[in-house]
Amino acid sequence: MFLSNTFSGAFGLDFGDLSIKLIQLRRPRTIGMDRGFVVHESRVVPLTPGLIVNGEIEQPELVRKKLLQLLGSEGNLFPPLKARYAIVDLPEPKTFLKLITIDAPPDTLTNDDIIFQAKKHLPFELEETYLDWEIVRPASDTAMSRVLIGATPKIIADTYTYLLESANINPLALEIEGVSIARALITRGKVYSGEARLLLDMGATRSSLIVYDHNTIQFSTTIPFSGELITTALMQQLKMDYSSAEKLKIKNGLTHDKERPKYLKTISEVTDILVTNIKKTLDFYKEHFLDTNPVTHITMCGGLATLINLDKVLAAKLKISAWPGNAWKNISLSPVNEAQKMQGLILTTPIGLALRAAENPLAHIL
Repeated sequence: MFLSNTFSGAFGLDFGDLSIKLIQLRRPRTIGMDRGFVVHESRVVPLTPGLIVNGEIEQPELVRKKLLQLLGSEGNLFPPLKARYAIVDLPEPKTFLKLITIDAPPDTLTNDDIIFQAKKHLPFELEETYLDWEIVRPASDTAMSRVLIGATPKIIADTYTYLLESANINPLALEIEGVSIARALITRGKVYSGEARLLLDMGATRSSLIVYDHNTIQFSTTIPFSGELITTALMQQLKMDYSSAEKLKIKNGLTHDKERPKYLKTISEVTDILVTNIKKTLDFYKEHFLDTNPVTHITMCGGLATLINLDKVLAAKLKISAWPGNAWKNISLSPVNEAQKMQGLILTTPIGLALRAAENPLAHIL
């Protein structure tokens, strides 16, 4: 598989509302090492708030300049990156990802059949949408087909494609963010028999949930919870500036602050929004999907995954184990230290993108 990748140096490129991240992997040069990768490049450039909002590029020329900095084509922040092939993510709020069941055997399905069935689920108008699909492992009933469908508005995909091409980047694939996260966090080769996983990505401006069951993604959804939401609540309730609220959040997490009696109550109220949305997501999965397994664990990633006591609070309120994941697990057999694991939580999406870029970028993967 590795030798079949003709796009040498292809990398993963992740666009967020507040940063652009790049991960490039390569095979280790150590004699006898024939499995796994090492990180060749890991780069991040921050974005000023407002350049990208909820996944929509609002200021394309300014974003382009930041992208050129990341590539080393402008400024001296990074050395020039020779590779120009990339796997790029499409933001969760502007995409749709769901496993659907079709009452027909897989070998009888045509593209028109799947499009007809997908229209019943899509939140976008089909004529204004790019749609992709993939038949996954056959259902227990061989007369049924399970198809993972992914979609995004054409205007969103076209905007990102134009931006990339203007920076001389050739996008080998635009991938839905939830797929990249699952590729990084789900243990490769492991069969999750009789149990499901919930992947929880918590970022500065938004969070998403991905349900993984029967060895495939079932669906993903965006939820109204973020680091900025917590910081804003602390600013308002504790009458403090942004910088102070941000530092206090990182220092205390979900613990009591004896100098600020309102602190824990304030942050707990915001966290309850997260708990409520997770419960709704789990209920939706049980009610609208067939043959569901119980979610037995929540794997966390994103900047908020290391918030003190958040994993314990989620586990206690949801009666499901929860802790930060290891985004490096499918890259190398070598163990990672705590600092590397924490870094991986912030880089989970570009790590997942980079894995596809390094292994088989043209594989038909949503």
